[in-house]
Amino acid sequence: MYTLKEIADVVHGNVHGSSFQKINTFLTDSRNLNSSQSVLFIALQSGKNNGHQYIAELIKSGVQSFLVQKNSFNTTDFRNPEIGFIVVEDTLRALQQLAVFHRSKFNIPVIGITGSNGKTVVKEWLYQLLKPDYSICRSPKSYNSQIGVPLSILNLNPTHTLAIFEAGISRKGEMQVLEEIIRPTLTLFTAIGSAHDEGFKSREEKISEKLLLAKNSNQIITNGLKKSEIPESLQSKCICISENNDTDVRFSINGNQIEIGGNPPLQFTFQFTDSASIQNVVTCVQTLRTLLVNDEEIQKRIPWLQTVALRLEIKNAIQRSLVINDYYNSDLDSLKIALAFLQQQNRRLKKVIVISDIEQSGMPDTLLYREIASLLQSAKADTIVGIGKKIGNFRSFLKADSVFYESTEEFIENFGKISFRFSDATILLKGARSFGFEKISHLLQLKSHDTVFEINLNKLTHNINYYKLLVGEKVKLMCMVKAMGYGGGGSELARTLQHQGVQYLAVAYADEGVELRQSQIHLPIMVMSPESEAYDDIIQFNLEPELYSFKTLREFCDTLDRVGNATAFPVHIKIDTGMHRLGFEEKDVDALIHFLNEHPQLKVQSVFSHLSASDNSNLDDFTNQQINQFTQICERIEKGITYTFLRHICNSGAISRFNHAHFDMVRLGIGMHGIGVNKEEQKKLENVGTLRTRVSQIKTVNAGETVSYNRSGKAEKEIRIATIPIGYADGFHRVYGNGKAGVYIQGKYCKTIGNICMDMCMIDLGELNCNEGEEVIVFENFNQLKALADCANSITYEVLTGVSARVKRVYVWE
Repeated sequence: MYTLKEIADVVHGNVHGSSFQKINTFLTDSRNLNSSQSVLFIALQSGKNNGHQYIAELIKSGVQSFLVQKNSFNTTDFRNPEIGFIVVEDTLRALQQLAVFHRSKFNIPVIGITGSNGKTVVKEWLYQLLKPDYSICRSPKSYNSQIGVPLSILNLNPTHTLAIFEAGISRKGEMQVLEEIIRPTLTLFTAIGSAHDEGFKSREEKISEKLLLAKNSNQIITNGLKKSEIPESLQSKCICISENNDTDVRFSINGNQIEIGGNPPLQFTFQFTDSASIQNVVTCVQTLRTLLVNDEEIQKRIPWLQTVALRLEIKNAIQRSLVINDYYNSDLDSLKIALAFLQQQNRRLKKVIVISDIEQSGMPDTLLYREIASLLQSAKADTIVGIGKKIGNFRSFLKADSVFYESTEEFIENFGKISFRFSDATILLKGARSFGFEKISHLLQLKSHDTVFEINLNKLTHNINYYKLLVGEKVKLMCMVKAMGYGGGGSELARTLQHQGVQYLAVAYADEGVELRQSQIHLPIMVMSPESEAYDDIIQFNLEPELYSFKTLREFCDTLDRVGNATAFPVHIKIDTGMHRLGFEEKDVDALIHFLNEHPQLKVQSVFSHLSASDNSNLDDFTNQQINQFTQICERIEKGITYTFLRHICNSGAISRFNHAHFDMVRLGIGMHGIGVNKEEQKKLENVGTLRTRVSQIKTVNAGETVSYNRSGKAEKEIRIATIPIGYADGFHRVYGNGKAGVYIQGKYCKTIGNICMDMCMIDLGELNCNEGEEVIVFENFNQLKALADCANSITYEVLTGVSARVKRVYVWE
């Protein structure tokens, strides 16, 4: 696309080193590297991260071109004639300038979409509706930010005849930048909600800011805005859609029949009946009419619309495998994102990619499948399964052991012959919707009952970033993944934490650490309760034990001597400053120093202690006493052994309340799951886990009849009850029975009735009208989680860790 020198000229940067590398891929996240060929890494800086720290690692991976920020990186440290650096004042602004320049080279219709809700759905539905008419470039997933928009624009190439880009803002001043980059010829304005209200003084200011996207557009379509909310300068080219009479185009709804005004009016049937979907489809229909697609063709295409998957799901699969579902669309941009996700979340030794034909790419097939082959090769898949008539024609481009089928049905029919390839693998399903890959997902997925514990990895990442900002760049994060990662799944969470750049993990027992190592987790792992029988495993799998007594010191040294370990082994020394659970006391320090000096086979990696009341403001004096005692003991140990080590005492509850005690590292546990130390912090965190199930059966119970064991629940009047497949063996405790707790159906709170059984329980539906198979939420936010904990006279920790291992974990990435 461009040489490094051409890019430097556009962004007013200076080139250091080689300047003639050809660039066609732009990367801002080092973890998403698929191939090092023709890549420009843009080192962005923010309060959360600094991209410059990943450059050395990327050079080792083969990347040769970098955009760096002046005074943030010393290019002279990498004197290699094949490596080139563009040095600029601000790398984000340079990325945006390049996108502005690139956009100026294309004279095609460009649709810009803004609003509070529905942007991604409208974009994806427009893609589905318009792909017969255009070769479309669109924002990958929800790339709508100050970084995402320019990266989306840089995907434009000469084969595209239409572009659709989202623009999202959270504060005043941002839309001006995005408008300069996108330069939409047609602007769509979706629903206005409360998202990012905190960034604006009023609704009016937010609307005014978002409408800046349309200032140079030829036409504007808004859905839900009053004409009076549109500036006079834009009203002549604006079409306002609404259910109200005072509008340019009125639409009405009768069941699943929708009518949109016009001459003549357009009537069509729509399969989704929720208000958000109706708003979105009406926006899409009016857009098609504006682009001169005739009404008869629109009516024919509306049934094509499929649910837009706004997230990737990871599920346990047969033969100890994992399956990643991403089969709602298939194009080059979404394939790149899916492959990057595969790289990030890979937890098995093998990779299998099942991919269908690519539909409506706008590229010649030979060029298209050569590009696909290059992407798949970079992903280093062990097996590639191609499904479709086109991809099979280009099998010579792919690995020799790839297999091909003309249809999904043919693959399923022959699955038994190749099923061995799917064992112990991470399996990516990437297919166009028309290929029905959900059938393959069903074939591969482990079968279990309807109760699942859903872990949202985006929210986990949000919480991690919150704590990163609190502690700053110099303080390391040790994340606790003991007890199945607080119920969320140890190895699965650890993989995400490793991807997010945390520096340490901690487990309770050695077997938890061994499982992480076997799941390709390479981070340092501290074992907090090492048993002497597990010392051999600790050494073999390069785990790091917590040693808390002279007995554990002697036994671990004896094991090191027995196995003949040649180097100083990293250990963590636990100090008891008042918790009185485990640890050396202050009176032991001199003897401890003497022992460490006499046993050079031990290397003190860290010294730490545990605060017993960091979340209780009434006991802050005692907490500060612990911190002061810990500081003094650490100084004595460091002086005595004459080398430095990491110090840490803060748990989740202490990180925000005792910032003077962050030392070199903090230990993050319940906080990363979205449980804050107080109300103020709780507002800034997001709940990670959702426990959900479905209604198995609904029945009517007459007045006087009883429900559950020992006739514990009695109907005072005729009631309707629902049986749901969750019981005390799943972690829904007996104490929750007889109306003491409840669940949520259609957002309504429904109490239990009768005793909780081992595998199921019964719910009083009251006046709620619901059906068998309907979703039931046990908890999905902090308040619901806290209510269950209070009911059991317990804490949220116990509710989370109490979710049984037999409950299927599903991991989602939005």
